[in-house]
Amino acid sequence: MKNKLIEIEKDDDLFVIALNNPPNNLLNDEFIDLINKSILNSEKSGARSLLIISKLKHFSAGADPNFLSNPSSRLDTMKLINIMEKTKIPTVAAINGAALGGGLEIALGCDLIVASDTARIGLVEVSVGLMPLAGGIQRLVDRVGLARAKEICMFGRRYDAKTLEKWGVINLVVPEDQLHDSARSFAKQLSNGPTVALKEIKKIANISLQKGIIHADKEMKTSVKRVLKSSDAKSGISYLAGKNVNNIFKGK
Repeated sequence: MKNKLIEIEKDDDLFVIALNNPPNNLLNDEFIDLINKSILNSEKSGARSLLIISKLKHFSAGADPNFLSNPSSRLDTMKLINIMEKTKIPTVAAINGAALGGGLEIALGCDLIVASDTARIGLVEVSVGLMPLAGGIQRLVDRVGLARAKEICMFGRRYDAKTLEKWGVINLVVPEDQLHDSARSFAKQLSNGPTVALKEIKKIANISLQKGIIHADKEMKTSVKRVLKSSDAKSGISYLAGKNVNNIFKGK
């Protein structure tokens, strides 16, 4: 019986996408396509946040060598990270074991990263004569600055999670046996939050990064209108005015 490469669990409005390509979640055309479809289908199905985890010992040890060397491979290395970043809802990656090369780039495509204190993480491609192929260089520049990003990519080392938390790559480090529970709680808080506001925060932040503050400022008028029209904002404003003691977000 063929192994199910992706497993999806619906936890209220949180969708958990579990990577399950033994032994090390190596990336190839089929696996990348399935991750892409899982992300797109989850959002279409009403997910208000996404959590990406691994069911295996490692989050992902990077690309399958056959994927890189096979002349018939589509080799669209940026496809996955582009899909992840275009997703409007918040995304969280939970890193366990090794997250190397393309495995780390999957996590960098998410909005937030939670990692186990035993995880070993790095863009290690230079050790085999390659460079990070899926956008990891430029996304590290965004997270840690130019000098640190060059160090991480040029030396190809494996780092502990605490170091990368200190540098700004990772948002939260937790004990290994608490990783999935902690990451789920992290992502669940987002799925229970004001969905419209979170979507607009993500959009404005990404525009600011990609096009600059001036473009982000121009988009603010539209974002403010969308947020103020949402049921979440109306509920929150009523709460502040003492008219609504519940202030329960509905996500619209």
